[in-house]
Amino acid sequence: MPRDLSRNARIAWIVLAVFAVFAAWLLVASASSGIAFFYSLPIGLAAWWFGRRGACFAVLASVALYAIGHLLHHVPHFGLALAIRAAFFFAVAATASWVSERLRALEHSAEELEAIRAALTPTEIPDLAGVEAGAAFVPSELGVSGDFYLLTNGPDGSAVAIVGDVVGHGPEAARLATFIRARFAAFAANTSDPAELLTMANAALADRPGRRHELVSAVCVRLLPGDESVCWARAGHPPPLRLPQLDELPADGSTFLLGAEQRLELENTEASIAGSEGLLVYTDGATDVRRGKQMFGLEGLRGVIAPLTGLAARVIAGESERAILAWADRPIRDDLCLVVLKPRPGR
Repeated sequence: MPRDLSRNARIAWIVLAVFAVFAAWLLVASASSGIAFFYSLPIGLAAWWFGRRGACFAVLASVALYAIGHLLHHVPHFGLALAIRAAFFFAVAATASWVSERLRALEHSAEELEAIRAALTPTEIPDLAGVEAGAAFVPSELGVSGDFYLLTNGPDGSAVAIVGDVVGHGPEAARLATFIRARFAAFAANTSDPAELLTMANAALADRPGRRHELVSAVCVRLLPGDESVCWARAGHPPPLRLPQLDELPADGSTFLLGAEQRLELENTEASIAGSEGLLVYTDGATDVRRGKQMFGLEGLRGVIAPLTGLAARVIAGESERAILAWADRPIRDDLCLVVLKPRPGR
């Protein structure tokens, strides 16, 4: 039956179904009184469309009609029969109401997660200064967890890439990822300094109302057109890989997750990218996928990327995603997120 029926049309269907069962029961009452159990159909419709209150009205109406039917056709042991049917009707109403509420909650949750996913990993990649970018994102079996990326242009004419991963899974992790990504986007409008961006995000996380054990790993990369070095910083996140060598950028000092300390001191690292073909920034969802008991690992990721390094950034991202998913057991248990950054020709 169509789900978009008007309220009046739904009420009409329920009333019609109730009286149809009543009429059918009167016609066959002499042969079988079990037809009264078919009142569960309009009761179920009332519960599905109007919730518990509507279901209760339908139950009371059905019980009343059953009692009227008893006056027309005597039902042996009427009190017991009425009690059994009333209990059955209320059970149908409760079950249908619960299923309807759960489905509506899941629909709202799915819509919310879809909105969160779009915010965390936008489909359109912006035009970055001197950089060609490609990105891949596949949500976990939970719909979306806490991975995110941000690609933007800094106020100094640089290209800025931030990739992060919230510790945890599910809607709560996704909401936190939305919050922290929004803070990064706001801060990046005023500074492109990687360490400063991460430090400001940590302060925003520390000031978050009602926060409790909220931890985020992140890496921030800044590329200036014409510069043969990259400035980057990280907070508990894997270092970027340099293409085509696929070696990790050298990192200085220790690193802590965002949210681990209220005051976080980070330093930028300058690394040469002379002669390289760009960078790969990823979350652990790209390395922690499994096939049986075997983990993909960093070597598995390198093996997938190695034959693709000479291709365009978007092609590398897309082909890497397909290769990882082809190898891994499905569904994957964590978000898969990776970003490829390649200097534009003539940069």
